[in-house]
Amino acid sequence: MTIMRQFFHAFSLCTALLLSSPSYAEQATTYPLTVMDASQKMVSLDHPPLRVSSKSMFSDQVLIELLPPDHISSLSRLSNDPTYSLIANKLPTTIPLFDLNVERTIANQPDLLIAANWSDPQKVNILRQAGINVYVFNTVYTLADIEKNILMLGKLVNQNQRAQQLVETMDRKLKQHVIIPKHRLTAVEYTPWGASSNRQSTINTIFEQAGLINAIAATQGDKYGQVPLAKEQLLLINPDVIIVPGTCGKDTNDSSNTFRQELLNDPSLQQLNAIKHHKVICLPQALRSTDSQYIVDAIIYLNHHVYGKPHA
Repeated sequence: MTIMRQFFHAFSLCTALLLSSPSYAEQATTYPLTVMDASQKMVSLDHPPLRVSSKSMFSDQVLIELLPPDHISSLSRLSNDPTYSLIANKLPTTIPLFDLNVERTIANQPDLLIAANWSDPQKVNILRQAGINVYVFNTVYTLADIEKNILMLGKLVNQNQRAQQLVETMDRKLKQHVIIPKHRLTAVEYTPWGASSNRQSTINTIFEQAGLINAIAATQGDKYGQVPLAKEQLLLINPDVIIVPGTCGKDTNDSSNTFRQELLNDPSLQQLNAIKHHKVICLPQALRSTDSQYIVDAIIYLNHHVYGKPHA
């Protein structure tokens, strides 16, 4: 009896560990699958898609981690531009790159096309009428919603476990690498064309998660979260940190580094806290604009540039 009890105890323990492991907990997607996308259209997949086409930077960056290259029928053209793309140096040359072109997409014959809510709705409708499954994602701003989008994309392409691992890696990196400041500094994004971003933007999420307070988070802006910001308003806000987006010196045609120097040397701005304490920081455009798993890298980058890297 003792031996039997030990056997059942060991069996129960092994079963519990198996059920709690990510590989078991993240079940394969059940097909046929029918889901509603961000355009309120029902999308039905009879089987796991073997040719997936992406037409947004979000899905470009996630799919390259979820699927083997031969399961990606195309990615967006911008994915190959290092100014805006964080995967430009890891793209297989075998994957075609083109934007939402009806003729090329039909010829490409994807089982599933991933678009964004800003994609041309007329082109999306034509592709649907041509028999192509199109799933439209909402452009989101919060960390929680970005993670939900990653998990949904993993579900669509039958890569639930890999998607879950991406999300877990995001959370782990934040816990391990973000410095928690004793006092949170105020910050604004300030572009060469005189604009900033409110809470309806990924830059606001980057600020919050990096331990900064977006000084204009509550200011009304356009549908993209952009807020006009004149120099006089900047003086009134007097932020501790100013963030300038750009290539940060890697592109000689980019004006961000010149603009940063102009701010630092502008006589009318010398009383700003950010100027006095040399906290005018360039944030690479590829990090600033990401709404995929790479937003964690943007958060860590900014956190360390503001509060210093942790000691080893």
